Amino acid sequence: MRAHKISLAVLLILWASAALAQNKAADFSNAAIGREPAAIKVADPATYYFNRLQAIELVKNRDWLSAKPLLVKLTSGFKDDGDTWLALAITHFELKEWQQAVAAFKRALALGSQLHGLPGHGENPNDMMIRLAEAYAQAGDEQQAMHWINQALTARWDDRPKLAGTSFFQQGKNPNFSAFENTEAFERAAGSYLEKGIRRDEGWRHDLKYLASEIKRLHVHPFHAISEKEFEKRINDIHRRIPELSDQQVVFNLMQLLGSLGNGHNFIIPAFGEKGSFTQLPMQFYWFSDGLYVVGASDAYKRWIGSRVEKVGDTPVLEALERLKAVNPRDNEMQQRWLAPFYLSLAPVLEGLGIVKSAETIHLTLSDGKGERYVVTPDVERMSFSGFPKLPGLTTERSPRYLQHNTDNYWLEALPGKLLYVQVNDIKDKSTESIQQFSQRIQQRMTQRQVDNMVLDLRHNSGGDGSLNAPLIASIVLFNALKPEGKLFVLIGRNTFSAAHNLLVNINELTNAVLVGEPSGSSVNALSEAGWFNLPYSKQTGLISSQFHQAGEPEDHRIWIAPHVPVDLSAKQYFAGKDPAMSAVMAILKRTN
Repeated sequence: MRAHKISLAVLLILWASAALAQNKAADFSNAAIGREPAAIKVADPATYYFNRLQAIELVKNRDWLSAKPLLVKLTSGFKDDGDTWLALAITHFELKEWQQAVAAFKRALALGSQLHGLPGHGENPNDMMIRLAEAYAQAGDEQQAMHWINQALTARWDDRPKLAGTSFFQQGKNPNFSAFENTEAFERAAGSYLEKGIRRDEGWRHDLKYLASEIKRLHVHPFHAISEKEFEKRINDIHRRIPELSDQQVVFNLMQLLGSLGNGHNFIIPAFGEKGSFTQLPMQFYWFSDGLYVVGASDAYKRWIGSRVEKVGDTPVLEALERLKAVNPRDNEMQQRWLAPFYLSLAPVLEGLGIVKSAETIHLTLSDGKGERYVVTPDVERMSFSGFPKLPGLTTERSPRYLQHNTDNYWLEALPGKLLYVQVNDIKDKSTESIQQFSQRIQQRMTQRQVDNMVLDLRHNSGGDGSLNAPLIASIVLFNALKPEGKLFVLIGRNTFSAAHNLLVNINELTNAVLVGEPSGSSVNALSEAGWFNLPYSKQTGLISSQFHQAGEPEDHRIWIAPHVPVDLSAKQYFAGKDPAMSAVMAILKRTN
């Protein structure tokens, strides 16, 4: 008989489901335009189908004038397809037919849509509300525009900085709201409102209050790792101490506040703010199976690449890595292995955690392969950020295949014996080739009988846009169908995370893939997604988890996806240009053949 206990994961799922139901009731009540299915007035279903295909393709190609009559006909004959209403709404909008766009967006919002790839997107219901607000704004109805902006915010819209033009991905305000973008109501909605002449301490307190409110608005379950009482206590403590803290120390405290939330999509990137941005050591570290090593450095410190880190200041390196958990919110301890070395490079973090006495002067105790120790004091420099770190390629000709192109979003190589090696490093379309087109190339090789076995390498992939995963999944499933006797290997590791982790979960569920490497960097069911914030005073930017992703069964409480073939990586193997995971793959194939 099963014990009547409810796990944390199940409680989270129940909570998230209830919250989602409550949100839907609030979000869509004003968009409901008849819940009963309408009568179908389609004389020729086959013609309807081909017209639908053509109309959506025309919208994707921005041929609005050709798409409009087809979409009007489609939505008149069958009124219950949110996809065609969304395509029609975007078409009306682009043709500056604002009132028609409003009506079509409302209908699409009431029905729902997941039609990806349309110009401007908008298939997400919260994004659809913003598109609706844009249409109202262009029609001159400021009141309704503000209403729908606030509806989207209430429903946890996670791109708020785009309103003010302060998004990490966008500079410049949304031109659709230019008529009232300088009003206090709009600035408050955009999260950019700041009192004129605000002084430094009150400015930081404004940022603290704003961050706390965004955590509560965006995070799908902010108090799963910390109680609300403790959270408020930390906020009050920071508020009280702001006058005695430097700008960087305030940001460090905000980083700790986000760290207390305890899951992997919460962090500040203190590299782009106007106040409080961090300094950084000119070195990149990696946590191998045999210790922490320097794997990258600026030109002045390249001689130390390959050195083992023994101490940071007077703190033994393992103790320093343990302290970093306070600022490294994570889904599991593999994410600690991945990101703790990154946080170890941030000078104010080292000072804030008491690892070193001062962020200005940081002594590193390094050792070489002979056991000789050296104390190095690198000059700190302004923090730069172009994404979380990947294990870099070697600077010699010994760099193995898996490190040669790991900044390329995706690529493939045909290896001897009809073994296809595919590396996907970011779930993001390239300008030269979409993931859909890349997947078609993979499928073409399979149908032309060029592939007997396949390797999919996800070891450098920390995520991207999960809506783009479907073509990759289709390619992997196709291989399984065409080559049931073939071997499919998926190489995974500590930073197989977010959208890449969802891809891994789906492949593991749908195929007989052999997983090789380390445990993955996330749990199967996880608090994830990425809601951006930009603090009004300091302009510091970061992320807050905004969705619960149930990729597995409701009671699936796996803390990671464990490999079927466990393989770690030592510093000795890395610097020698070895790839033990691929060596394991080749050994299995040799025994199989």
